[in-house]
Amino acid sequence: MAGTSPGTRLASDIVGGLLLIGVAAVAHVALRDIDSGPTSSVGPAFMPNLVAGLIAAMGVLILILGLIPGGRRLEPWTLRGPILVLGAVVAFAATVRPLGLAVAGPLAMILAALADRETRPMEVMIFAAVMTGFCILLFKVALRLPIPLLPFILGY
Repeated sequence: MAGTSPGTRLASDIVGGLLLIGVAAVAHVALRDIDSGPTSSVGPAFMPNLVAGLIAAMGVLILILGLIPGGRRLEPWTLRGPILVLGAVVAFAATVRPLGLAVAGPLAMILAALADRETRPMEVMIFAAVMTGFCILLFKVALRLPIPLLPFILGY
């Protein structure tokens, strides 16, 4: 590895590139039994395989750029971010049916925002309100999906 000595942490771009390549490889392996079809009539795995290929290509590019000396080193990290983001997904899944999209959406966004210590509460509240409004317009109005808004007030 260019520019590193034994005991030195990897450059963040190298780790990021390897992670993207790994995600693409897992997706490709998971899709191997699904038909991609010929190019004239694409199958259900065509688009996911294409996206996995693009993710892998970006991973290779980032990996190559990370091999250039002078890259940023990995900083210490905590479990706060991954736990809160995963917790936000679980909270959304657990609350969307009983409490509705109008409650579950902002709750998930606020929990995910807590993963970063530099977030500002007012910005998070505004973002959560705007994104929830957008999700309601998209999923409830435009796509007419049967997602409850506020079942304890409006019913299903």
